[in-house]
Amino acid sequence: MRVDPTWMSIGDLARELQRGQVSCVEIVQATLDRTKRLDKTLNTYITLLADSALAEAKIVDGEIAKGRYRGPLHGIPVAIKDHIDTAGVRTTAGAKSRTTNVPTTDAAVVRRVKQAGAIIIGKANMNKFADGESGDNPDFGRIRNPWNTQYSPGGSSSGGGAQVAAGLVPLSIGSDNGGSVRIPAALCGVVGLKPTHGRISLEGIFPRLYSLDHPGPLTRTVADCAIALQILAGHDAEDTTTARRLVPDYLADLRLGLNQMSIGVDRKYATVGQSHVLSAFDAAVDVLRRLGATIVDVTIPPYAEMLAVGNTIAACEYSVAAAHLFREHPSDFDLAKPPAASGADIKAGALVPAVDYIRATQKRRLLQRDYARSTRGVAVFISPTYPLAPRPFGEYPKPYTADDAIRYTFPFDLLGLPAISVPCGFSPDGMPIGMQFVGRPFDEAAVLRAAYAYEQATEWHTRHPSLASAPSAVGGGVSASNGDPSISHSG
Repeated sequence: MRVDPTWMSIGDLARELQRGQVSCVEIVQATLDRTKRLDKTLNTYITLLADSALAEAKIVDGEIAKGRYRGPLHGIPVAIKDHIDTAGVRTTAGAKSRTTNVPTTDAAVVRRVKQAGAIIIGKANMNKFADGESGDNPDFGRIRNPWNTQYSPGGSSSGGGAQVAAGLVPLSIGSDNGGSVRIPAALCGVVGLKPTHGRISLEGIFPRLYSLDHPGPLTRTVADCAIALQILAGHDAEDTTTARRLVPDYLADLRLGLNQMSIGVDRKYATVGQSHVLSAFDAAVDVLRRLGATIVDVTIPPYAEMLAVGNTIAACEYSVAAAHLFREHPSDFDLAKPPAASGADIKAGALVPAVDYIRATQKRRLLQRDYARSTRGVAVFISPTYPLAPRPFGEYPKPYTADDAIRYTFPFDLLGLPAISVPCGFSPDGMPIGMQFVGRPFDEAAVLRAAYAYEQATEWHTRHPSLASAPSAVGGGVSASNGDPSISHSG
C-alpha cells in the first residue's frame, strides 16, 4: 500500500519527487484534500491558496522532469505565519483590520523557500499581532489542538504547530520572541526550532520585538528542521540584525550521536511544572545518559532576573513596533482581557524611560556573559519546553501564571541562543509534552545533533493525533481562496 504523502517527511518526499515516484501535483492535492477535511475544525489557516499552489505544483513537475531539481524543498508544501509578508497575498498579522494589507514583495524567508522551489499552501492563523501563546484569536477564531480540539495548541505560531501535527503540511514557518515556535511545538507534539538571533532574516516580518524576534521552522522531525534551516539561514543585506557568518551543513553531523557530548541541566531551574511534565523530562535525561552523553549539573542566571530584563526590553520594543497600529486601529487594542492585544502594554512601554531600556540592554549583555560562563563546559543545555501539558482554553491552572508559562523559553529569546523543542512524552490524558535543547551562539548544529539522537532513540515523534489519523470523523472543510487572496475562512 502506498504511504500517504501527507505523513511523509520532507526528506522522504524529496527523494520520491526526485525519483519521479510521486508528483508534486499529487502531494499538493493530497495536502489540500486533507486541509479541506480537517481545517473547518482546526482553523489553522487565515488564507488558503489552493489554485495557485496547484498551478505552481504543475510547474515544479515540469522542472523536475527536465532535470532542474533544486533540492530538498523543491515541491514541498509550506505554510507561512500570517505576519510574514507574501507578495500579492494579504498578510494580516491575525487582525481583521489588516485584511487589506497586501504586500508587494515577499519577506526574506519567503523568498528563500520560493527560490528553493517550495509551494506556499497558505497563511497560518496565529495569536493576534503575535501577542501571547493562547492560540485564541478574537478576529479569526480559536486555533484548535489536533490532539484535543477543546485544547489550546499554544502560540503565537499556533496554526503552524497544529498544521504540522495534523499532517496538513510538513513545514510551517513561524516566529518566536517568547516561545512562539517552541511552545506550539511542545503542545502539538512536533519539532520547533528557534535559531540564534541573527541567523535568519527578519526582513518583511511584522515588527514586534526588534531584538527578541526569531523566525523558525516547525516540522515533524529534527532532520526536517535541519533541511529547512539550511534554506532559511544566512546573511541578508536588507536586514541589519542578520550576522555575516558562514552557514554550515546542518545535516553533516546530524547522525554523530551523543557519545562524550556534555549536556548541562540546572536542577533548580527545572522544577516548575506539572508532575508528569517534570517526570517526562527526567526520563528524557536518563535516555540521553544511556546514549552516551555526560550529564553535567550547571547553574544558569536566575529566571526572575532574566524575566525582569526581558520584560523591560519587550515592553519598549513593542510600544515602538505597534504605536502606529494603536493610533490607526485603537479598537484592536481596546479589550483589556486576553485574547485581545492590550493597549495598556503599548502605553506602558512608551512610558519606560530611555535610560531604563539602555540599562536593560546592558544587563542583557551581562546575563549573556554569565550564562556562557555557567555553561562553558557543555555543548548544549536542556530543560522542559513548557511547564504544562496541553489544556483547555482559558486561564492557567492554579498555581501557574503567565510568567511560569514562558519560564523555559523566554530566557533564550533574551539571550539570543538557538533552541529546539522535541516531543518527549505524553500526559496521563494523552497530551504531548516537549523538552528543549539550547546551544551556544550560532551552534545550531550541536542542538540539532543532540535533539536528533534523542528523537531517534524514542518513539514520541511517530505518534499522530487521532483526529488527524481518522479524518473521516471530521466534516466540512475550509473555504479555499481559489486564487483570490482576499477570500478565506473566518473562523
